[in-house]
Amino acid sequence: MKSSALSLVAIAAIVAGVPMEPHGEAKVEQAGGQPRVEEAEWRSSFHIKKAVDSVHEVKLGSHVCQFTYRAANTAHEEAWQMELTREGDEFTCEIRDVDPTPPHATFYGFSAHMFEAKQDVITFDEVWDHAGQLMLSGEDYIVEGNSIRTTSHWDMRGVAVITIKSE
Repeated sequence: MKSSALSLVAIAAIVAGVPMEPHGEAKVEQAGGQPRVEEAEWRSSFHIKKAVDSVHEVKLGSHVCQFTYRAANTAHEEAWQMELTREGDEFTCEIRDVDPTPPHATFYGFSAHMFEAKQDVITFDEVWDHAGQLMLSGEDYIVEGNSIRTTSHWDMRGVAVITIKSE
């Protein structure tokens, strides 16, 4: 029963848009015996797990993009990818379902956060479903500072691509 209560707390945090603290270390590669942080782009792949509170993140420099969710359904634990890139002063995080095989996962709720965003503000956001429909900010999801999250009346549609940008 204890894990159920924890899960309810975690899903309430996702719906309320409460970000989890960034965790994990940046990937470090050895270059001439000295550690160096890769400056090009960061990618991470993961598989959607049903009924599990999940957090995935990528890091580039001081910026961290984090995706939190709880899947209501997944037929085959489809593969997803996160990528954080930088062009000039702009950081772009793309979270994408890379598994073309239906059926696709549906979510009780999700949120995406850009930690270290200038003035804690997202400058661009888009969420697409598998039917190729652009979801509507303010109706299907909301933007709050450095985060986007599903609304309280989320209809558990499948999500195909989430993109957020910040400086």
